Amino acid sequence: MSDESSPGAARARQFPCPRCGADLVWAPARGLLRCQYCGHEEVDERRKTADAPDGPVMPPPGAGTAAAIPPPPQAIEYVAEVPLAERRSTRTDLGWGAARRSVRCSKCGAAESFDAGVAAKSCAFCGSPTVAEAPAGSGALRPDGVLPFRVEKRIAITAFRAWLKSLWFRPTALKVQAALSEIRGVYLPFWTFDVRSESDWSAEAGTRHRRGKSTTISWRHVSGHLSHRFDDLPLPASRGLDAATAREIEPFPTAELRPYEPDFLSGFLAEEFAVGVDEARAAAQARMDDFLRTACRNEFRADAVRNLRVSTTYSGWTTKSGLLPIWIAAYEFRGGSYRYVVNGATGKATGTAPWSWVKIGFAALAVLTVVLFIAANQ
Repeated sequence: MSDESSPGAARARQFPCPRCGADLVWAPARGLLRCQYCGHEEVDERRKTADAPDGPVMPPPGAGTAAAIPPPPQAIEYVAEVPLAERRSTRTDLGWGAARRSVRCSKCGAAESFDAGVAAKSCAFCGSPTVAEAPAGSGALRPDGVLPFRVEKRIAITAFRAWLKSLWFRPTALKVQAALSEIRGVYLPFWTFDVRSESDWSAEAGTRHRRGKSTTISWRHVSGHLSHRFDDLPLPASRGLDAATAREIEPFPTAELRPYEPDFLSGFLAEEFAVGVDEARAAAQARMDDFLRTACRNEFRADAVRNLRVSTTYSGWTTKSGLLPIWIAAYEFRGGSYRYVVNGATGKATGTAPWSWVKIGFAALAVLTVVLFIAANQ
């Protein structure tokens, strides 16, 4: 299935190994396309130095040490933001620029794209086997840039296994079932926003006074102005991964997005953009409002605060779209969906797992027994 049907779209590309004919895939540790069968490595001379990571790959805690990759010897081409108005008027539905298949999960709604020769067995985000073939993403939004994987799969697997062993009060069968889950590399769609904010704030600040056993609060009026610059605030454009989970594995080095090339995607899944730029901008502003309210509160010292009011003006909105790397192990357990997610650039990880209320009950009973025994022998 090709992306050539859309006018202006780049010709669909394949990445066969010139030595054995197998597929070349992106190798995070090497920063190039590599054949998994014969070991041939394909280097694009135009981007040979630009795609090398700026320093050592940082694995998750306890996952071992990855080999350091020296910084590139020349300037790297990064992706620049564009004004929001220009973004709205620029055509972006150019597809992936490579032949890829798409499936949609009937449970979580994520639309995943993967190499044409790969068969999808389950959803990468929720572990559900209920995935159905979707129309080819020839009209999918083409991202401005990609943040290539830096953390290798073996490091993500090691971290996942260590996390499973560390779980307490979880069902015994969970560790066996979850360990069998496949960990997959997925490029997650994101928007990032830059904007300037000017906030006028006012509040009543309270000071507590203690006189004996009584406490009184005296109130005073405070006000001020706060200027702030948001740089590359990320907003996921995903159906498969919720914003709260995405924030748990932040930050992503979004300033280091490389100009989009389809070879970055070879060997990995990529979720199609499910959120448009205006919807993402509204979500970004809500997140900024929360941040600024807290920042204004921290502008003054008080024992108590009431009637905090913040009025903010935003200006100079710019944005860019990108694909950010994650490793994800998703699995179903007794009707629920759980997952372990690793930031594919930094190694920061988070995970969810069900509780064993039987184990928790026995632990609580044991603690209660000890307490009663101590009380009876005092």
